[in-house]
Amino acid sequence: MKQVITKNNFSAGELSPTLYTRTDIQQYGNGAKTLKNVIPLVEGGVRKRPGTLYLSEQVSAVRLIPFVVNSSKTYVLVFKPNLVQVIDTSTMTSVAELVSPYTVNQIHDIQYVQYRYEMYLTHEGVNVHRLMCDSSFANWTLSEFIFTHAPTDSENARFPFRKGKPSGKDIGVIVSFTLDVFNAWVSTQSYLAGDVIVYSGQYYVALRDNQNKQPTTNAQDWAVATGSAINGFTASDIGSFIEVNGGIIKITQYINANQVNGEILKKLDADILAIERSWGILPPAFNVTNGYPRCCTYYKQRLVLSNTKKAPNKIWFSAIGGNGNFLETTEDGDAFSIVSASGLSNSILFLEAQRGVVCLTSGGEYMVDSEGALTPTTVNINEHSAYGAYPVTRPERVGNELLFVQRGGERVRALTYRYEVDGLVSPEVSSLSSHIGEIHGGVNEISYMQEPESLVWLVLGDGKVATITFNRDQEVLAWAQHDFSGDVVSMCSIPTLLGSDRTFMLVKRSGKTCLEEVSFSALVDSQRTLVVADGSIDKPNLLEEVVTYHQEEDFIYQANFEEVGQKLKFTSDLNGKGIKVGSPIHCTVELFPPELSQAPMSTMLHKAKVDRTAFFFNKTIAPELNGELIDIFTYDDNPLDPCKPHTGYHLEEGGSWEDLHRIPLVITHNKPLPFHLQAITMQLSINEK
Repeated sequence: MKQVITKNNFSAGELSPTLYTRTDIQQYGNGAKTLKNVIPLVEGGVRKRPGTLYLSEQVSAVRLIPFVVNSSKTYVLVFKPNLVQVIDTSTMTSVAELVSPYTVNQIHDIQYVQYRYEMYLTHEGVNVHRLMCDSSFANWTLSEFIFTHAPTDSENARFPFRKGKPSGKDIGVIVSFTLDVFNAWVSTQSYLAGDVIVYSGQYYVALRDNQNKQPTTNAQDWAVATGSAINGFTASDIGSFIEVNGGIIKITQYINANQVNGEILKKLDADILAIERSWGILPPAFNVTNGYPRCCTYYKQRLVLSNTKKAPNKIWFSAIGGNGNFLETTEDGDAFSIVSASGLSNSILFLEAQRGVVCLTSGGEYMVDSEGALTPTTVNINEHSAYGAYPVTRPERVGNELLFVQRGGERVRALTYRYEVDGLVSPEVSSLSSHIGEIHGGVNEISYMQEPESLVWLVLGDGKVATITFNRDQEVLAWAQHDFSGDVVSMCSIPTLLGSDRTFMLVKRSGKTCLEEVSFSALVDSQRTLVVADGSIDKPNLLEEVVTYHQEEDFIYQANFEEVGQKLKFTSDLNGKGIKVGSPIHCTVELFPPELSQAPMSTMLHKAKVDRTAFFFNKTIAPELNGELIDIFTYDDNPLDPCKPHTGYHLEEGGSWEDLHRIPLVITHNKPLPFHLQAITMQLSINEK
C-alpha cells in the first residue's frame, strides 16, 4: 500500500529522547529528533538561525545589560571587572567608561531595574548603586546611591532600660536626646538580659531574664558592668534612628555615652521624658554587618528592595515618588516593609513587577499586592506556587508571562496570572525538551527577542545556546539547540524604533571575548566584510574554520579560496568586491520516523520504501538530504551564472526498502548560503510483511 505524509509543522520543537516512542501524542508529529542551528517558525517549517556580525573585541567582558530610555535611545552596558562600558547601539561606539565596585565574581549576580535615565543596581555584597545619564546622554555616572531616609532594621532594634528625653518635637528640627540616670535595682521589677541597673553603688548587667534576683548574690543572673556595657550610645550609632514618642529622630552626631544629636524625621507627639523600653534605637538595615539588598524592582512609583544577609525574607517599599525615602509610617504614600514567611519560604531571589510584586524564592512563588491602592495598611503577601527558582538566572518578561528557571537550573517555567484560579500559575515550558538543559549544564541567562521572530534566547551552562520559538496565541513552544562555534557568555536584546529587535552577545573565540550582534542578514558567525585586493584578503583571527560568500543583487554564492599562510586567495576575480567572511553554521533537521496508524495499532515494524520526496523551499541554496546534495537547479537557470535562492517545489525520486523506523530523514545545510524548509512530503510504499 502507498501512503503520503506531510511534515509542515515544527511547533513542538526538538523533543527529548524519552519521547521518541510516544507516537500517540500530537507533539510527535509536530516535533523533531534534532533541530540544530535552525529556528522553528510560527508559520510552519524551519529556517537557518541568524548568524552574528562581529563588532569588537571586549577584553575581560563578563555580562551585557540593556539600558533603554526609549526605542530610539538604546545602549548596551558591558560589565567588566570594576568597569562598566556604555556603548551607543546607533553608532556602536563607546560613550563612557565608568569605574564600578563589582568584581568578576560579583557581576553575574547583579540585579537591576531601570526608570528613565537612571538604573539601580543591587548585589548582596555591595551597597545599592545608581547608574545615571542626563537628558542629553552626554554625561554618565555610576555611584553609591544615597538614601534620603535609609531603611531601618527593626528586628535588631535596642530598647534600653533607661529613660530618655528629646529636646524638641517638630519635624526638621535638630534636637538632642539625653539619657536619664540608671535605675536602682527593685526586687519586684522584671529584668531582661542586657538591662543595666545600679545596686550598692555598683553597675550590674543582667545575664538572663530574671526577677527578685539580688545582684550581689546571684552571679548566674547578674555580672558587674563596666566599660561599653554601661554606654547608652556609641559613635557607631551615627546614622541609626531613635523611635520615641510616636516620632523618629535620625542620629547625626555623637556627643557622649549619654547624649546624641539628631534630626527629627517624623514629628514627635511630645518632647516629654520617655520611660524605659518605650523608645528604641533602630540601626540601618543595610550595612557591612547586615548585608545589602540582593533584589530590586520598581512598582507603582515605589523602589522595591529585598533580601539582605540579616533579613533574607524582608521586602522594603519606598515612599511613592521618593526612591530614596524608606521612612516607614502608616501614611498611604509613605514607605513600608513586609516579610514573606511560610513553611516553604526561603530567601527571596528575584523581584519582578507583574500585577503586583512577584517574589521568587528557592521554595516558592509569592505575590505582594493589595485590593486597592498599595499602602502600608492594605498590603498583603500570598504564596501561589511552590516550585522554587534557580538563584543564578534572572527571570525574563515575555508578554504577560514571566519566564524563570526552576530550582535545579535545568527546567524553565512560565509564571502568569489565570483568571479561572484568580492567582498565579507556573506551567513548565521545557517539559517536552528537558534534555537540553540537562546535557548542557543548565540555563544561565534568558533574553527575549520579540521581532522579527518571537524568540527566547537561553545561554546554557556549557556556552551553547538554546531558543524557544514562543507564541502562546498559536500554541507554539518550540525548542532548538545552537552552536555559535564559541562559548557564549552573555546575551541581551534591545528594541528598536522600527523593525527587528537587536540582540547582542559576548562570545569567547580562541580565548578572546568578542561583542557580536545576532542578525538574520548574516549567513555565518562572527561575520565581517573584507574587500579583496590582489585576489586575496587577510584571514581573520579568532576563527578556527573560515568560509566566505559574496552577495550581489539577487545572487548569493560561496566564494572558493585557497589558504596561503595568513591569506585567503580566491580562484575567481573578485578584486574590489566586499566578501563576507566568518565561521560556518552547520544546520541539522532530523525527523522522526512516520507513524501511519492510530494507537493501539502501529506501523513501526513495517517495511517501507520512499518512492518520492517533495520539498518546499523558500529562498534556499544547497540543502542536503541524508548527506546528498539536493539539486534544486532548474532548466530555466544558466549553469554558468551564480545561483539564485530557490523558492518553490522540488521533487526527489527513489529510495530503498527499510524497516520503517530506520528510514533516514536528515536534512542538513552546511554552506554560507540561505536555508528555509517550509515543508516536506513523502510518498511511501508500505509492506506489512
